[in-house]
Amino acid sequence: MINALFLILTLAIFAAAQQEPAAVSFSAQTSLVLLSFHVRHGKNFVPDLKTGDVTLFEDGKPRPFTIFESPATHGRMPLELVLLFDVNPAIPYFWDPADVFRFVPGWNEDMTRRLLEKQDADVRISVYATTGHKLYRLTGATTNARVVARDFRGLLNASFVTEAGADIPVTLPETRDTVGYGPFTQDYQTSYFLSNRQRGWPMESAIAVLNDVAAAQDKVSRVMVMFSEGIGATTTLPEDIGVHALDLGIPIYPVATNYQHHIRNAYPRNLWRMQQFESLGKLTGGRSVEYASIDAPLLLSILDSFKADALAQYVIGFVPNSNASPKRHNLEVRVAKKSSGTVEGGKRRAIY
Repeated sequence: MINALFLILTLAIFAAAQQEPAAVSFSAQTSLVLLSFHVRHGKNFVPDLKTGDVTLFEDGKPRPFTIFESPATHGRMPLELVLLFDVNPAIPYFWDPADVFRFVPGWNEDMTRRLLEKQDADVRISVYATTGHKLYRLTGATTNARVVARDFRGLLNASFVTEAGADIPVTLPETRDTVGYGPFTQDYQTSYFLSNRQRGWPMESAIAVLNDVAAAQDKVSRVMVMFSEGIGATTTLPEDIGVHALDLGIPIYPVATNYQHHIRNAYPRNLWRMQQFESLGKLTGGRSVEYASIDAPLLLSILDSFKADALAQYVIGFVPNSNASPKRHNLEVRVAKKSSGTVEGGKRRAIY
């Protein structure tokens, strides 16, 4: 399954006009290496594997690990739900954040507490918002229900976002550029598409969020949930995000916000971009969903479901030898017996 996952990634990159994923800016040496993964048997997750049931490979050779947590582990490491909301201003016909994010006026602290509560698990939430070319961290990882509820209710208030949020730098990946007007071609990535001049930089913001949370290098398991149509005004591809997320060991759960289901075959560039955005789920070990609009009960259901996925994953890791010369390593988790199930995720690169 894990080989199939990377085959899908390779084919997707090839299909995207044979462009290689652009280099991203985060390449710091890692002081703690963590890999998250699921083991599935049929339609069900396997919750009770032991350390002897899995092997960690470093550059193709087995290596020891000192951290192993399963869904059955008591007092396991904290889980951070990293939430990124694309609140780019409205685009006639194609996009209206107020109509998509209907949960904003109805969200409350009780809903946040329900999301944070989980027996024997420390669940935290961080909230980011992107609009235009800007990215803001509204709050870092927190268990404060009041703060998260405040951030949710302020997402559509531009003044709140800019004043309450910390401005996070957003840049184009190497070799990527903005999209301008041009002839109609089959190159959906780089030629003009409807409404491009009004789109923001959601892909670049996702990369910046990954950089921001990974910089902490703390003992925390993370998943990133991104609410967006996935359509930006640059040539940056979703695979640029996916490869980076795999490097950092952070699964992505795309929530494609297809406003009024307007993104369809009549607009092939927009449809292609949204579908590629959704593919980030499989590419990184997460999964995707698509909705025309999201009210408060639906948002709670979505995040509860993704949280359950995250708490059903295994986490394996180690502290690298600090005396070794830093270099990039390829890491992969495999089950010792095929009968135990199939690994989903559990593959990344790391510098140590």
